[in-house]
Amino acid sequence: MRLRWIAMLTVLAAGCARPAPSPALVESRAPSGAAVQHPAGWDARLRGDDLWLVPPDTPEDAEPAEFIVVATRPADGPPDDATVRREVFSLLPVHGISGFQPDSRRTGAGVWYKFEVTGSAGARQWAAVGAVAAGTARLAIAACAKPLERWRDGQKECDAVVRSFRPGPLD
Repeated sequence: MRLRWIAMLTVLAAGCARPAPSPALVESRAPSGAAVQHPAGWDARLRGDDLWLVPPDTPEDAEPAEFIVVATRPADGPPDDATVRREVFSLLPVHGISGFQPDSRRTGAGVWYKFEVTGSAGARQWAAVGAVAAGTARLAIAACAKPLERWRDGQKECDAVVRSFRPGPLD
């Protein structure tokens, strides 16, 4: 009986000791200099100066429900909250907002925001987290989205992607 307990505890401890490894993250940089880490093997695509990262084998003409985007927009002085929101909503087809608030991070004179939104790509819905760094000359946006049905499993990866975001010069 005692050996059975020890064996069971050993199995439980082994299962709890190590989380499943997440895919390796590599860095990509938008033409503006803004950078983000993303899963290795993802395809980098430019839409204008915006960098879109998508899983391999995503068709070129698809509107994917899983993506990472890094974008910059010019600013004429420090943008207000409404301007920052408008830029995010013009970049992504947002349907719902579960959070959009100032973040404690700072980059020089820049102000940061974090957001959580939902949207859709064709018939598929997605959820995303993102960050905005706003300065006097420009603002930079990074967002990571996963299909809604996979959000619970994908949110940690998206959180890591957004934490890795470096906006480049803002002034």
